[in-house]
Amino acid sequence: MPRRYRQFLGSKPGIVVELIDESGSPYRVRTEDGFEFSISADDFSNYYAEEDTSTPPRWRHLITNPDDQTVDSGKMGEVMRLVRLFDGDFGDLDKARAFVRDAMRALVGESTPNLEAVRTALQELSWDANILTEERFRELHRADDAIRELILSETCGVIPFMELLGDSDGEDIAFEIPEPGTADEAQKPPKRRKTSSTPRSVRGGTDNLQLAVSGDILTVTVDLSKEHGPSKSGKTTIVASTLGNKPIPGRSEFIGLNIYKQETKRRATGRRNEFKNLVMAVEGDILTLTIDLSKEFGPSKSGRTIIIASSEGNQLVYGRSEKIGLNVYRKVD
Repeated sequence: MPRRYRQFLGSKPGIVVELIDESGSPYRVRTEDGFEFSISADDFSNYYAEEDTSTPPRWRHLITNPDDQTVDSGKMGEVMRLVRLFDGDFGDLDKARAFVRDAMRALVGESTPNLEAVRTALQELSWDANILTEERFRELHRADDAIRELILSETCGVIPFMELLGDSDGEDIAFEIPEPGTADEAQKPPKRRKTSSTPRSVRGGTDNLQLAVSGDILTVTVDLSKEHGPSKSGKTTIVASTLGNKPIPGRSEFIGLNIYKQETKRRATGRRNEFKNLVMAVEGDILTLTIDLSKEFGPSKSGRTIIIASSEGNQLVYGRSEKIGLNVYRKVD
């Protein structure tokens, strides 16, 4: 019996087809109304997934319709076009994405938005407001509501933390794209073992990462002057890593953390010290991360975990050029 697949990526995603011949590339497929066409094996694997399955993890940060988890390439193309207006200024796509999101927030917040008002709002967030020229302002202002909503989201277009794969006892990747929502108030938190404020290294991680828990407050300490060799891709240098998702000592929560250096033509530095339940402080080469383990931000897309804290993608360390990706979660019983 032919298997059914759904196109999750494309200019008009959502079409369902039957795979009627996969003996060689190109494959032969048939739509529900009987129309047959050919598609290369590579394109089929990139654009289609078995019906009633989730969009593959590598595409989840580009989802434009959370209801059916499809990626409209036209909409994402427009989102990335606006982001790339500023890519050259920062030399860093994550930072350009954050700048565009803050600029769009300022636009939405004004009843009659104007360039100077948006610049003032950006300046208050420690951005270089002069980057937003009159021409770029008009480009952002012309964006329709669908594009604005995607840019203002906390997940769409945010580069996922894919450098480090998780262990078999953790989530699929060290940084899982969080799904907006709130935790079920009726759900009781799992019982926790006695905690200690004594710093401990994460089992299996680098020796440049110390965790300490006092009450519900998790403190992570990292020496940014240290290096632990190149990543598997060879494109970055590891500074500290949990080497997958690991249990926090004495707790039921898990942490996935990776800090790395990446050589770029333009050496940008982080301007934000707070993300989702994550506060960064840097003194000399010592980075301190503070997380409140009592907080929750709703279920992940898989529904298997509750998000506790997140760097919301790969972010620049505050005042530094190193990058950090962090996810803290609790498994759902």
